[in-house]
Amino acid sequence: MWRSAEVIDGGNFCTIPMPGEGGRKSDKANAVIVDDEMKLSKKRKQLQHQEQSQSLVNPRPLNKWQANHWLIKYKRTPTSKYFKMPEQQTQMYSTSKLLFQNLGHPKQALIDGEVWPPVFLPENVRSAKKMVPLGTDVFVCTYPKCGTTWIQHICSQLLYNNEYGPGQGKELCFTSPMIERLGAEFCDSLKYPRLLKTHFSWTNLPKRHLQQSATTTNGTAQPKYIFAVRNPKDCCVSYFHHNRNFKIYEWAHGKFDDFFELFLEGQLMAFGDYFEHLLSWLPHLSDANVLFLKYEDMLNDLEGSVRKIGHFLGGHAEKLVNEQQTLSRIVAESRLEAMQCDQQRWFPGTALNGESFVRKGTSRDWKNYMSKEQSDRMDRAFRQKLAGTVAENWWRTEMRWNEAEEEEEEKKEEKENTQEQRETKKKEEDDSGMESGDDLLERSAKVSDDSLCLNGSPAPQGPTTTDSK
Repeated sequence: MWRSAEVIDGGNFCTIPMPGEGGRKSDKANAVIVDDEMKLSKKRKQLQHQEQSQSLVNPRPLNKWQANHWLIKYKRTPTSKYFKMPEQQTQMYSTSKLLFQNLGHPKQALIDGEVWPPVFLPENVRSAKKMVPLGTDVFVCTYPKCGTTWIQHICSQLLYNNEYGPGQGKELCFTSPMIERLGAEFCDSLKYPRLLKTHFSWTNLPKRHLQQSATTTNGTAQPKYIFAVRNPKDCCVSYFHHNRNFKIYEWAHGKFDDFFELFLEGQLMAFGDYFEHLLSWLPHLSDANVLFLKYEDMLNDLEGSVRKIGHFLGGHAEKLVNEQQTLSRIVAESRLEAMQCDQQRWFPGTALNGESFVRKGTSRDWKNYMSKEQSDRMDRAFRQKLAGTVAENWWRTEMRWNEAEEEEEEKKEEKENTQEQRETKKKEEDDSGMESGDDLLERSAKVSDDSLCLNGSPAPQGPTTTDSK
């Protein structure tokens, strides 16, 4: 359960201590409502000094009663089993950031009821949501670990000829920044056209009044959005390594089983729930200023993906991908093997725990981490949340447990299709048989009429040649 939580209010850190360590009510941020039975200890000043000098108090496991008692309440998910915030305190947190770390989980931050990485600042997140993009802006939009850096690298070659590298402030994370991390003011200092990164859902995405075409009615250009997706199983595994690798999460020895539960629930995950993020984008995949890419398609056909990006960006980028020699060079430099070299050009090396930022970048690596039970649970979540959408049939091959299962399912589908074809053919034959029966009855009636005429029965009345004269 809870190790500790912190509130940052105006730059001041206030750590919420655990039961038995001198529970208190913060003078600066009213961080927690303490139990009346817990009295302040004589070592209060000493504890406060220790809390200010370290980000976390010494972890101490809680029993079930303590876990239920020491909840921090907030209004976005009032039934969350992890924390809640009293209604009377929601206004106070409008200018604050709550840092928290549940046992077994990475350290996170709560800003305006949303979960973010611990180093994110409230003013930067808010300014990013309110920023008005320029018509020349290019946004690379993904859920974390779905090919963001890969696409940024390709776009940087097409737009700037790779004007980034190792060095203070020259890394890709600064030349093509995440807007919610560094804020709108930092983005204003970038040269045009700006290449920006975001993990925002469509709801929070900075946008102008989008029309059906790529330009507004008065001819003003619209910003361009490149949205990429990756199957949730590989995304989960890659995001697990990301949280272990970055020092800010204080989770270098985290376990995959713990992270899997966090990912599947989604409520306490930095950048939100994977499925909710994907669902927010689905209605806009065909927008004129949105390019939709799949991570797995980029793995299978990188050259085609680079060409597609170049044509989408237009202008100089389109000319580059139309030159085969230049296109081949960009493709070669964008292969994952090449990107694994000189990795300090992506992030400062001091931000990582030692593992490479660009790791494997393969498909179906999740088989090395997930159990069959975990795989089945992810499949059920996928079907439940994406049923009836365009995404419900994505990644059928990538998410299957094994090849035998894949072959069995293909045989089952083939059998169902064959049965359906047989039923359709039988129905057509039945319809054809009914029509031929009607024709037979009609012919029989005609023969009967003719035989009556031959036997002396009166013939049908009608004009004769004599009458007409």
